[in-house]
Amino acid sequence: MNSEKAKVPAATPEEDYVDRWLKLDNDLLTEIFIRLPAKSVTRCKLVCKHWNSFVSSDEFCHLHTQRYPKPQPSFILDLGPSRTRFINFDPIMNGKKQIIPYTFSVPTPIIMNSCNGLMLVKSHYTDESFHVYNPTTKLSRKMSVTVTHSGKNPSTVGLGLAFDPSKSPHYKVVCIRSTTERLNDDYAYQIEVYDSASCKWELKLGPFEFVKLQMCGGCEGVYFNGSIYWETIFEIVYYDIARNRFESLPLPDYPHYESEIVELATTSCLQEANGCLYISRLVPKANNKSQAIELFELEMNDDRSSSWLLRYEETIHQHEFPIPFPGRTYLLRFIKGSNATETCSVVSHMCGKISVYSFLDKSFKLLFDVTGPPLHMQVDYLGPPRHMHVNYAGPELELYEFVVCLAVV
Repeated sequence: MNSEKAKVPAATPEEDYVDRWLKLDNDLLTEIFIRLPAKSVTRCKLVCKHWNSFVSSDEFCHLHTQRYPKPQPSFILDLGPSRTRFINFDPIMNGKKQIIPYTFSVPTPIIMNSCNGLMLVKSHYTDESFHVYNPTTKLSRKMSVTVTHSGKNPSTVGLGLAFDPSKSPHYKVVCIRSTTERLNDDYAYQIEVYDSASCKWELKLGPFEFVKLQMCGGCEGVYFNGSIYWETIFEIVYYDIARNRFESLPLPDYPHYESEIVELATTSCLQEANGCLYISRLVPKANNKSQAIELFELEMNDDRSSSWLLRYEETIHQHEFPIPFPGRTYLLRFIKGSNATETCSVVSHMCGKISVYSFLDKSFKLLFDVTGPPLHMQVDYLGPPRHMHVNYAGPELELYEFVVCLAVV
């Protein structure tokens, strides 16, 4: 037997030419496609099989997500159990052409949160399985929360999706769960983290006690600067992923309106926008003829201490509202542009009317009405539409950031 390894036949001139042409073609395609918006790139898949294969590759999707400038987001509005469950709209562009029905590829989706182009979605409230979902490509990855401790029937009290394409193509899912164990007669918790690089859950912290954590009530976490934040009734709690630390910070020192407002009607929103963490509040006054909008920004100091800075405090009178009758208003989202001179607005809804208030020109305008075409939803004028999504905080619309990207799930 000849032990000498079989020699690989040399490429023919024609094969060598094809290889060099394809490499040159792919290099050229990369330089062109990397500059195109994600939606334009997805349309290029229809041109030919080679383009489809090229732009669908993980390597190109990672490169495009990291290098293409983050676009101004639009939003997906969750209308709850209705004929048209989700709509995609741009509150800045405004107009009927910007209100587009959106269909998820995940069955009966419940959006938990969104982060830099990806979403964390459940298929059912009682299901312990989750999907990391890309609303642009409509691709998803399913994961189930595993039991990694001795207790039985743990419940999820906090979730968060951490994804920063400028640092890594991989994402993490943070899950805070209560256990059946007790520490000093208080509830015990643990933190598990799913890493898309390893496709595994890992127990990171626990069991530990934290009396106020149950106030999270299953609320969605907000990713900011390497940590996941949750707003409770009394304070902000957060999990620092790199340091594996679970800590807290106080709420802002809200202006004292106690003698003027009905606190139970106050709605707030914790969110990240353009690299900063904000809390915005919409505060109805007792006379029901005006509302105060407050916006706080978290300032991080070099020594890791932090404080809240009041950026805006505006009073909006009833005659400025886009509807002529009173009703409870729900704060949906704060919008900030790429620098301080651009868009600074809040989106809210009252009695089915979705409105935006601009801090810059102090204007209040109606975006669209869910009671009108094409949705025709029924409305209780003492509150929000009857068919809106109901969560732990009460009946309200849910609004999630939609950043178009090709991130791989």
